[in-house]
Amino acid sequence: MTWPVEPVLGWRIWRIAGCRLESWAVDYCWEPGENRAICLPRNRVACASPPGPHCQCGFWAVWSPRACLARADSDAELRWHVMGLISGWGTVALHGREGFRAERAAIKCLFTDWSPSASRSAMARGRLSRWLRRRTGRTDALATATRRDRRRVEALQDVAGRYGVPLVSLLGAVEVGLLSELGVPSPQIEEAAHLGAIYAPGPIDPLETDSPTQRYV
Repeated sequence: MTWPVEPVLGWRIWRIAGCRLESWAVDYCWEPGENRAICLPRNRVACASPPGPHCQCGFWAVWSPRACLARADSDAELRWHVMGLISGWGTVALHGREGFRAERAAIKCLFTDWSPSASRSAMARGRLSRWLRRRTGRTDALATATRRDRRRVEALQDVAGRYGVPLVSLLGAVEVGLLSELGVPSPQIEEAAHLGAIYAPGPIDPLETDSPTQRYV
């Protein structure tokens, strides 16, 4: 257990529920601005002050964007998750190379990028949609999937508006200097740039736009 002088930054995943962000593993909806952790024990006494020792309470985040995206692959509803950066402060439990648990936390930004498997699926649908349109003039077979992809982007925009945070692609956050401004360490920025170059087109491609500004929302 440690008490950092400065807030720590970490990467995490939420599920999108309407215009709100639900925690990945527990029944908790994040609020705009500061969130304060509570212990949600199962068949035992709650920790008096999260993050408690020998417990899992507190706001979790990991150090690596790659590790964060990889966790989303286990979820069946890949379209309805979002990755973001959080700031954690107060009492903070550090978990080595994995990440941390914090007493207090706030969302700093959200990313449009999907998990790797979801991005590959979206890009494949986009390529197939364009091929069908060129060959037949029709995209009926992919209309439902494309509408779902569009709804996801619209949902992300609504969520970012509610929480009052930037919504960007990983690559966009690197190129405009947002990650540096937030204090993300250089190795994580390099990792984000690599992932963004591969996966950033995923959520935007189904909108069938050629505008480069759309990539950065």
